[in-house]
Amino acid sequence: MDIITGHVNSDFDSLASMLAASKLYPHAVMVLPGIIGKDVKKFLNLYRDSFHFLTVKDINIEQVERLIIVDTNSKSRLEKTLEKLVDKPGIDVIVYDHHPASENMIVAQKITIEDVGACATLLADEIQKLGIELSPLEATVIALGIYADTNCLTLPGTTSKDAYALAFLLSKGANLQVIDDYMTNPLNLNQQVLLEKMGKNIRVIDINGFKVAFSAVEVEDYVDNAAFLTRKLLEERDYDALFSILRMDNKTYIIGRSLEDEIDVGHAMTFFNGGGHPGAGSGKSDEADLNKLASLLEKILRENIRPVERAKDIMSSPVKTVSFDSSIDEANKIMLRYGHSGLPVVKDGILCGIISRRDIEKARLHGFGSSPVKAYMTKNVITIDPETPIKAIENLLVEHNIGRLPVVSGNKLLGIVTRTDIIATFFGESSPQWYKKNYIDSQNVNLKNHNLSDKINALPQRVKNLLIEAGKIADDEGLNAYVVGGFVRDLILGVENLDIDIVVEGDALKFSEKLAGHYRAHLTKHDRFGTAVVVLEDDFKIDVVTARKEYYEYPASLPVVEGGTIKDDLFRRDFTINSMAIKLNKSGFGNIVDFYGGRRDLQLGLIRILYNLSFVEDPTRIFRAIRFEQRYDFRMEEKTEEFAIKAIESGILWKVSLERINFEFFTMLKENNIPAILKRMENLRILKSVYPEIRLTDDIKKLLKNAEENLAYFKEKLDFQETLDRTLLFLLILHSNMSFENASRSSENMRLSKEYKTEILKLTEVKDRVLSNLSGNIDISNYHVYNELKGLSLEVLLVLCMLSNDKKLINRVILYINNLKNIKACVSGKDLKELGVKPGPEYTLLLDQVLAEKLNGNLQTYKDELEFLKKIIKNN
Repeated sequence: MDIITGHVNSDFDSLASMLAASKLYPHAVMVLPGIIGKDVKKFLNLYRDSFHFLTVKDINIEQVERLIIVDTNSKSRLEKTLEKLVDKPGIDVIVYDHHPASENMIVAQKITIEDVGACATLLADEIQKLGIELSPLEATVIALGIYADTNCLTLPGTTSKDAYALAFLLSKGANLQVIDDYMTNPLNLNQQVLLEKMGKNIRVIDINGFKVAFSAVEVEDYVDNAAFLTRKLLEERDYDALFSILRMDNKTYIIGRSLEDEIDVGHAMTFFNGGGHPGAGSGKSDEADLNKLASLLEKILRENIRPVERAKDIMSSPVKTVSFDSSIDEANKIMLRYGHSGLPVVKDGILCGIISRRDIEKARLHGFGSSPVKAYMTKNVITIDPETPIKAIENLLVEHNIGRLPVVSGNKLLGIVTRTDIIATFFGESSPQWYKKNYIDSQNVNLKNHNLSDKINALPQRVKNLLIEAGKIADDEGLNAYVVGGFVRDLILGVENLDIDIVVEGDALKFSEKLAGHYRAHLTKHDRFGTAVVVLEDDFKIDVVTARKEYYEYPASLPVVEGGTIKDDLFRRDFTINSMAIKLNKSGFGNIVDFYGGRRDLQLGLIRILYNLSFVEDPTRIFRAIRFEQRYDFRMEEKTEEFAIKAIESGILWKVSLERINFEFFTMLKENNIPAILKRMENLRILKSVYPEIRLTDDIKKLLKNAEENLAYFKEKLDFQETLDRTLLFLLILHSNMSFENASRSSENMRLSKEYKTEILKLTEVKDRVLSNLSGNIDISNYHVYNELKGLSLEVLLVLCMLSNDKKLINRVILYINNLKNIKACVSGKDLKELGVKPGPEYTLLLDQVLAEKLNGNLQTYKDELEFLKKIIKNN
């Protein structure tokens, strides 16, 4: 067996070199070290299935005949097991590296060491010479290694050979966008020097189970962007947090970065006249003794690091399981239905194994679909208890190369923690888009069953119990009760939707009284309409209505309703996919009621109206049709689209109140795929009809397309966590190419709130000035930046960055938000009065001069401000 490996704590160059070597030695297997860099881990979370990487535990060491080592020539940088293999007689060793010869150098039969910027360069050169083909993905990974190790071809060790290698890889389809996602900004010379000093002066200690590093450095001149250097060092090393204590230009700066929520950097920095958020923060001190500051910071951290998050805090529960005697085909159906990649296997309620999707695929491939799960499951299950810390869980997943860990207490299965849970814990709501799911694959939906009890049983316990209890109450009162609408649609599709709408054939008000009484809930009844709302203690809401039928007295009017049956009630709904119900009575619990082919259209991915005049009677259904199309990646059924177009062309939308149209439009803006929604509205000529001022130019379309990506980038650059209003953001984009007059007219037409209208008009007022004054390589003071941007919301600032796409402007906006926005002068009118200045307009001018000096970094303390104030008063 031939194997390819790199150094411990593998970086992108090591990973890229392994992949490149596999092209030169196609029969060799790639073996990752047990420890890899965090950025590489992040990369592999997305691309692990695209390459066949193994670990030492996956191979038989005794069978290794040739060892190909890349990106290191030192035995001590290899995984321990492989380090011993180097000296084993009969092993053919080959080395590719770009580092100088080490003291503990590997003795190899073939060794290629060349002074280039990246090891991947050497291998790419050989690939090119031999005419070996690369896929675009392979070219991208190898190029990423070169870019990363040369800091985008800017480090002193970079050679022309690196640049030629990149040119070759780009010709093979290397994707610069993907590379950019994993790269950072290049460093200037001063930053490189400071970074080197910081790296050499690191001290690592254990604080409450976390690896915390300190780097204390003194340099003569101030070096900007030290926060980025701190982050860069943290990402390169295997620490949980890093604190830089930097004495620069006779001032001391404390900068912290953390990868763990339990290490709240922002709180720690409050002890040093600073602040921030849990992951990042900074402070300042007049203390020149850096060791004294480090000791104080260590004491603060020991007292303030929060308890470690544990399995019980992140596990999914209840757990979907499969019986050990179930067939492989049955387990496959469960996985497809619920979107799981693995299932715990139980016998008599006790965990006895795990089966993965890959196990099932292999068994079915060989014709064993009818065989029992127990024959192919993994029996030696690694489990954790509810108190297992997150770090320990991560280590188990990496060490054993598994995707899930059951959480057990005694013999009881309490929950499960998956690789996705760990990633979500690390990244939170701003999770990277590579492990997030945002579409529905209708081919995986099982619609043959006429009873959905199994899906109801898989719901959260309280929801399942509520539906069962509703059925019992209906039985006791002699009524028929059904859960209807979107809840049923999404239950079939496997999409979470806990909006419960119950339709009762008979007295819905009496039913709602009994339901509210059982749960001691708040009840609001509307006797006139036969509807009620039951609100439980935790604000969980259930809408209850009497089964009814409705008719429209004239086109685009509101409906007239009267009592009816469940069939009548379902017929009055907008589309077939929303016209299904599930019976809740004990007799027939879970049965689907589908008179109009909703399940069929779900399977086909179609949006279909129930009758020809549906859009004429309620034109707002056109908006909802577009919304559901884009949400589920469905399409309007042919006749339905024809009726929609005819309704629009007839001018029927003008008969609908603006309030109803705006409600539907703003609901659309809460969806995920807004660019597609707006494009569909444009193609159907709805935008021109209802919002004539909106023009989807190519520039606007580009802004919409990149909005989510820009929003994520913007949030990443902020030193604090902030929730931006997505609805406002998209409204600003849509109005960004309008004149002030058109924007004002559009805002009135949309009946926008005063807040939204103010923000839109503010954008139209300032955009040209800001884009002109803050763009390009001109010398602009912090005070100038502050004056240009003060008073603008984060949403407006983000749109200005998107409109400009000028790096200088974007950096100035980020500087304003992170550093300048909240700076205020400490001196006040009181100080001016005490200094003998008479109240008047001069107060504003003097205080503004103080603020300008402070923003430009010339004043640090109240004392500095007061002295400066005295000076300018004297000069005046």
